[in-house]
Amino acid sequence: MERKLGNIKYFVGIDIAKATFNYCVRYGGGQVINGKTANQLESIHEFLSMLKQIPGCQVSNVIFGMEVTGVYGNVLIEALSKLKAKFVVEPALRIKNSLGIIRGKNDKLDATRIARYLIKNLHELKLWVPKRKIIQEMNSLSTLRQRIIKIQGMMTVPLKEDKEFINEPILKVNNELCNPTLTELKKLITNIDTHLKQLWTQDEQCKRLMQIMLSVTGIGPVTALQILIHTNEFKSITNPRAFASYCGVAPFEYGSGTSVKKAPRVSHYANKKIKSLLHTGVIVLITHDPDTKAYYKRRVEVDKKNKMSTINAIKFKLICRIFACVRGDRLYDRNYISAQME
Repeated sequence: MERKLGNIKYFVGIDIAKATFNYCVRYGGGQVINGKTANQLESIHEFLSMLKQIPGCQVSNVIFGMEVTGVYGNVLIEALSKLKAKFVVEPALRIKNSLGIIRGKNDKLDATRIARYLIKNLHELKLWVPKRKIIQEMNSLSTLRQRIIKIQGMMTVPLKEDKEFINEPILKVNNELCNPTLTELKKLITNIDTHLKQLWTQDEQCKRLMQIMLSVTGIGPVTALQILIHTNEFKSITNPRAFASYCGVAPFEYGSGTSVKKAPRVSHYANKKIKSLLHTGVIVLITHDPDTKAYYKRRVEVDKKNKMSTINAIKFKLICRIFACVRGDRLYDRNYISAQME
């Protein structure tokens, strides 16, 4: 259930670092309290107790705001969630762009700017939706998997390139030294994949959502899991257009007056990992699915549309199929006819 923001009177901007965080409390038409505390549970409880000492300040009329900082904000987020406090976790760029020209930067200023952002955008803020423990665990494992794949690539790519430029005896030694590590990395990735599958198959809600997504042609286990995690089980991102924008599939118009007119383009501010996974799914569809292959050829060869534009259009089709199936709690059926159209 969505919590109302009409009664908010206290705005708390928080700039989080690894060991500490700065805060700025604004209320009463201009009164400000600035401070700094340790980023650990005991200090956070002291900070929250201090807020209660401010006349009229209650959990129900306070909103907290912070930037996305990865794991550094987890302790504070958990503490606020237990209190059922209202808070937002926003990308730093969104906060920066909303405040106009910014000069200077330090932790105290950043906390003040976050508080200003909360005041300015109060009625447009989207409150943080807590993630279940299983989603947090899968997110952590998924991040670990990506790191290992990156390390694997850093080792394998140079070894392959060396074949054309390094003498055979030297190359042989390099491969012999690296092969044990590469073998262990491959095993580790397999073990993580196995553990991830065990997690989502043992949870009924995750299992159902994964089954629905995997029924959509072109969506594999890795892609489905990333969508599950980053939409927070379709609670934080609830419609296909928002998700298309999130992963850099939706094109945006670029024009001004009559002199500036460019073709619509996707934004660089996107989750490029999911975008890449969707791209792989589209290539599979174009190769193996007759309908998608025919659509692609018609758009590119007959209508003379840009290839990447066409691929993005197919990505959006995939996204729409996923969200439609999730909304209807049904597996994908290419011959499905909506009850509204009968």
